[in-house]
Amino acid sequence: MSRKKILYVLIAVAALSVVWFMVPEPELLVSIFIRLLAFGTAVYISVRFWDWRILFLAAMFLLMAVRQLLTFLIWSGALERGPLVNSLSELPGFIVTVLSLVSIIYLGRLLSGNAKLLKLKDDNIRTLNRLLPICSKCRKIRDDDGYWNELESYIESNTDAKFSHGLCEKCADEMYGDKEWYQKSKKHR
Repeated sequence: MSRKKILYVLIAVAALSVVWFMVPEPELLVSIFIRLLAFGTAVYISVRFWDWRILFLAAMFLLMAVRQLLTFLIWSGALERGPLVNSLSELPGFIVTVLSLVSIIYLGRLLSGNAKLLKLKDDNIRTLNRLLPICSKCRKIRDDDGYWNELESYIESNTDAKFSHGLCEKCADEMYGDKEWYQKSKKHR
């Protein structure tokens, strides 16, 4: 952590300490401060990662801080209770409830979509999770229609897998064992 960041943290702690001992309802001001800090963090993350959905969370933190600020102003006597002040103090809570409901619906749809995607992937995996008839000599696989397919093409058509080819050491020795270039390259490994 840089010296500048440490200094900011120390100033914040000192300010919170002064507030705690000087103000009649310090926990309310500390709660307002923490919610404003959470609001700032959520906005930063939203901008940093270009994700507008986090702004719902930022709005909820800001509205909760506003509601607590109104409550603090009422308790401290800066605002008098009345129908308008009561309505204004309840409005942020109502909006937070609506935003929470929208977020829950959105998360439900997101999780539902993920569940469907997982089921499709699971179904794809299951297509290869059974007994496959394979030729003992050429290694071709018989599909459900009775046609014989190359192993690679069968797997690629039934999964998301892709193949690249190479040679194992035993096959490379069989194919190139008598070649001088192969012997030299084998010594350098």
